[in-house]
Amino acid sequence: MTTEVQRDALGIFAELGFAVVHEGDETLRLIHEGVTVNRFSQLGATAESLQAECARHLVLKHHWDGALWHRQIDT
Repeated sequence: MTTEVQRDALGIFAELGFAVVHEGDETLRLIHEGVTVNRFSQLGATAESLQAECARHLVLKHHWDGALWHRQIDT
């Protein structure tokens, strides 16, 4: 379950299937659709670094074009 704090940190990416799990006192694990994307030090993790890693994952693994919505193109 994604908490309000996690939604604030992940921004729109929380609604795209990302979550953050605390691993002990020092580590955060970024997860997308049940798969670990990356681990962060709790001291060094920022909303910007988490969101950047979410975007990077979507681009590299899911061929994301950066749009936060789907567009229908008229032909």
